[in-house]
Amino acid sequence: MPIPLVESYLILFLLIALATILVTRRVAVPYTLGLVIVGLLLSALHLLPPLQLDPELVLFVFLPALLFEGAWSLNWQLLKSEWRSIFFLAGPGLLLSLCLIAALLHWLEGLDWGAAFLLAAILSPTDPVAVLSLFRQLQLDERLSVIIEGESLFNDGMAGALYQVFLAVTLLASSGKPSLPAAAGLPLPLMDLLLFLLEGGGAIILGLVGGWLLCQLLRHIDDALSEISLTILAAYGLYLLADRLHLSAIITVIVAGLLLGNYGRRIGMSVATRTAVDTFWSVVAFIANALLFLLIGVQLNPLALPPLPGGTLASLLSAAFAIGVVLLARLLLVLLLAARSGLTIAGRKGMLPFAWQLVIFWGGLRGALSLALALALPLTLPQRPLILASTGAVVLFTLLVQGLSMRWLLLGLPSLRDHQAHTDPDVDAEQRPPAAPDRPGTEQAAEDL
Repeated sequence: MPIPLVESYLILFLLIALATILVTRRVAVPYTLGLVIVGLLLSALHLLPPLQLDPELVLFVFLPALLFEGAWSLNWQLLKSEWRSIFFLAGPGLLLSLCLIAALLHWLEGLDWGAAFLLAAILSPTDPVAVLSLFRQLQLDERLSVIIEGESLFNDGMAGALYQVFLAVTLLASSGKPSLPAAAGLPLPLMDLLLFLLEGGGAIILGLVGGWLLCQLLRHIDDALSEISLTILAAYGLYLLADRLHLSAIITVIVAGLLLGNYGRRIGMSVATRTAVDTFWSVVAFIANALLFLLIGVQLNPLALPPLPGGTLASLLSAAFAIGVVLLARLLLVLLLAARSGLTIAGRKGMLPFAWQLVIFWGGLRGALSLALALALPLTLPQRPLILASTGAVVLFTLLVQGLSMRWLLLGLPSLRDHQAHTDPDVDAEQRPPAAPDRPGTEQAAEDL
């Protein structure tokens, strides 16, 4: 596509995004959901030329910035106070949910195990942007916010690594070429585990080493522009390096972002530089989210999705089944989280409040990453149309139905607003998140615009 045409589309989409944001602020709807609706309308009414959301645009342009900004702005002390809940949701809970989704897809919809696990990995990443924007608007408990945001960040990394593993295994199985572990006589589950440990463990090491080296560079630099450039290098340079090394680029950027945002900013940045870096990444994340959710709306036009062999009825049944399976798995995951002993809330061991359970369940939205992973599947994959249609249905349902109903759910749960007033007074004040001016979020950037 010619560069002037790309520039024209960019300006057009930014104008549409800004106009949508101004309207959604007046009707108290998260701007991200408003952008999805506008994108759907523009696509359905044929007011835009046919556009395809390029998965590489999401994975290599939008995703590194959004992942880094999320990790950079996540307070480590607050993350530690809720680490048990986050670890369960993004670790064992994710694996249990993935296995349940895959088993139901295999037994009830007839997908082979490879395709079932691949689709389950695609549907695992959660997108909390719309929910967290509502949290900021309604000034709800920030500990619940960090559970939802921390889960999203870490399960994005886990799901991305699992996606790569299941895709590699599925493609090897369809090609008939045995992999090295298979040739050595290793069973398939063990082969999956080895690939996952290699990609995930290597990504953690790369993120730690790369983030630590950049932190040391920050010690010797006292220039805001140079230090912003180093954070860009962390977000995009480490992402590309991990991808070239066949490691999980998502995990690498998250680890590096957490290290730079909680250690590098403290040892190597002045107050003025921290403010400049925070503002830069808030604006970048805001623009990326605005363009991305608008493109999601354009892409999710049901008329543009590939039809399934059984026709419209088969497509609707598959979509409804995928949505039901995802909701069931999410519900069981939250019930297990609530029943699990040893979780901490505000520094105390105990059960998750029912209001928190309800928000965590209904706030498990799926978004751009799931859609990008589905679009990135090879065209030769036999189950690609079914996977793409199921993913589109789940993303559309969670964003529009769950996302738009979240405000009424939150307003109907006063215990969420009251909980912060009753948090444990013994929790050290340093564990509380910094004030908004120190780390502005994307919603604040939207309000400033």
